[in-house]
Amino acid sequence: METIIIALIIIGNFILQSTLFPFLNILNVVPNTNLILIVCYAINRDKNKSTILGFTIGILQDIIFGKVIGLNALIYMLIAYIISSINKNIFKENALIAFIFTICSTLFYYLMGLMLIYPLGYNTTFANIFKNKLLVELIYNSILSFFIYNYISKKLKKSRDRY
Repeated sequence: METIIIALIIIGNFILQSTLFPFLNILNVVPNTNLILIVCYAINRDKNKSTILGFTIGILQDIIFGKVIGLNALIYMLIAYIISSINKNIFKENALIAFIFTICSTLFYYLMGLMLIYPLGYNTTFANIFKNKLLVELIYNSILSFFIYNYISKKLKKSRDRY
């Protein structure tokens, strides 16, 4: 049942990401709700499930929106693995945890992205990304993480308690 719930959330997220969120941009920055979903799921689940979810969302994002296939899949998979590796040592009922992990994950996402696309010939710098996008997306993602984390936690808890 949990798999069906997560699949519906992912599908709904991709629909919102491609239709509604472009109209909700702030300074031409759209929130990365895929990243927030992965963070929220990885806080609540084990390494295997989280890593598979990170890879699945990443490869779907690469296929639908990306220019380089596999880039987001690798980064999201790493984020999910790292967070789920330490999730046993954190207090999961506090939404501030999602806020902090979302900030760290957004930074990690951009740093890894830069490190991986630079050898492919894409010429960009961290200063350029920071100036144009990163700061706004950090704030946007972290604020949204409160709401998404509460929603995901409730759904996962219901599916876990039901079975």
